Amino acid sequence: MESLFDVGLVKSIGISNFNKSQIERILKICRIRPVMLQVEISVNFLNEKLIQYAKSVGLQVTAYSPFGSPSMKK
Repeated sequence: MESLFDVGLVKSIGISNFNKSQIERILKICRIRPVMLQVEISVNFLNEKLIQYAKSVGLQVTAYSPFGSPSMKK
């Protein structure tokens, strides 16, 4: 992705489904920092600690499955 950024084919880089240790690892080795973290956040799974950590290192957060997984029918 960094090479695509270099030649102007992408404007920014994001990561998806990373946990805290994976984020820490990528931030240590990346040349171009990701700006977005896409992670599961729903009414049943708020993932607050990861959101707080992501924001503390300058990542914006995008939720997927905000209303829960379709397989979780009651």
